[in-house]
Amino acid sequence: MQFSLPKNTNISIHPIKSFTDNYIWMIKKNEDAIIVDPGDASPVLKILQKEKVQLQAILITHKHLDHIGGIKDLIKAYPNVKIYGPKNNFSFIYKVVNNDDLIVIDELDITFRVIETPGHTLDHIVFADENHLFCGDTIFGCGCGKLFEGTYSQMYTSLKLLSKLPRSIKIFCAHEYTKKNIEFALMLEKNNEDLIARKKGLIEVDITLPSTLNEELKTNPFLRSKNLKQFKERRMKKDNY
Repeated sequence: MQFSLPKNTNISIHPIKSFTDNYIWMIKKNEDAIIVDPGDASPVLKILQKEKVQLQAILITHKHLDHIGGIKDLIKAYPNVKIYGPKNNFSFIYKVVNNDDLIVIDELDITFRVIETPGHTLDHIVFADENHLFCGDTIFGCGCGKLFEGTYSQMYTSLKLLSKLPRSIKIFCAHEYTKKNIEFALMLEKNNEDLIARKKGLIEVDITLPSTLNEELKTNPFLRSKNLKQFKERRMKKDNY
């Protein structure tokens, strides 16, 4: 399946650190903002107030608490905020979105395409435009999400689907796992020059994201799996690593 992706301009994207290794992403344009996967409201409210921007929308990739736990408190502070996410039994009002839907957030003149990516969870979705992919726990830097509900086949299919997006697209995932994932990847491809260079380039780097799809295709062992069997073997080995 090929997706027609919208183009968004004049936006800036900022990581908001939360918990041990989570990233909540803030998409900012002028005096307005969109927040992706707010598992914790406190750091979000702090930066919104500091930068004096108005929260207009929240995007949810999946149901795990470290991605939605801060939403109720954000609604209290911004009662008119628009919320978009996958079909689920959430305890707050939101707009259900499905595969290939377009989300238009008029206040920022921003549009995203929704792509369903079951695997980590069955409800998992991602949000994409021509230059940005907010992928939750589907792709990580040099890795992919653990399977909590989905099958190996579902995750493999989801990754192959995202692999067809523009190679220049920037990947904004929800956890800082890159350096540990590189160590695992080097166990599988110790002579991969791109992987070795990626490790060296991140030695003094604190925030390793975003990466690009091109970089992941060269170094991510799960996007580089030649078939479902190899993907399953690598994922099982990673879980035991």
